[in-house]
Amino acid sequence: MYLSSKKHILSQALINATVIQIMAVIAQFVIRVCMHGKRKRPDILNLKIWTLEYIVTCISIVLTVLVFVLAIKKVKKYISMVDEEDRKMMGRLQEDKLGETLSALSADVMLKLLKVWAVILVGLELIHAVVSVMYRRFIVDLYALNTPKGTLKRADLINIYNHTHGFKYLTMAGALVIGVIITAVILENRMLEILSVAAALIFLTAFCAVDISKISVFGMNLRIVWTSVIFHIIQTVGMVSFAIYLRVKYKGV
Repeated sequence: MYLSSKKHILSQALINATVIQIMAVIAQFVIRVCMHGKRKRPDILNLKIWTLEYIVTCISIVLTVLVFVLAIKKVKKYISMVDEEDRKMMGRLQEDKLGETLSALSADVMLKLLKVWAVILVGLELIHAVVSVMYRRFIVDLYALNTPKGTLKRADLINIYNHTHGFKYLTMAGALVIGVIITAVILENRMLEILSVAAALIFLTAFCAVDISKISVFGMNLRIVWTSVIFHIIQTVGMVSFAIYLRVKYKGV
């Protein structure tokens, strides 16, 4: 079935989400201008400025989620007005009767696209929020080594290496997870959606909170960076398992 061609739910949701991001950027700019002060230290080292900016980021994420939740509920409401058995028949009837005035997308496709864009915009904003924390930690640690009282210790460099190593894999890991989630949305597979979110949370937890581990193999001391291990598991075992699952579960895919 199709919705009215006068209803622009997807495009309006994208506009609303973009306006929210623009307002967030303006708010963060105002915060920096008003609280910058005369010190030459970077604004990221000013805890008050960074905290207020982070609050703005969190609010923008919540509002973006709300935009897509309301849009998805609206489409679902329209779809539910017609019995599931009658939707295909109604769609064919609309195609025959409405012709060029027909909406470009069916209601089902509209719903899937809303979910896909929710995953992209909200997911990337969440990644950005996590990366902001880790980037500030890196700058703080780096700045501490450069102060007159700072002393360059091997342990400090190891900590900085561990805390920043996740940046190396973040983009690719995020792309793989988002790709799987989008596939799950299109196939309407809730299990894949849950597993994808779980994999993302495990990677981000390792990025933010797990330190380098030491193991001894044949008398050699090895250090394990867990962000690297988790990424390579997702990239190899995870993707092969995903492909095999699609082949078995869905014919011709």
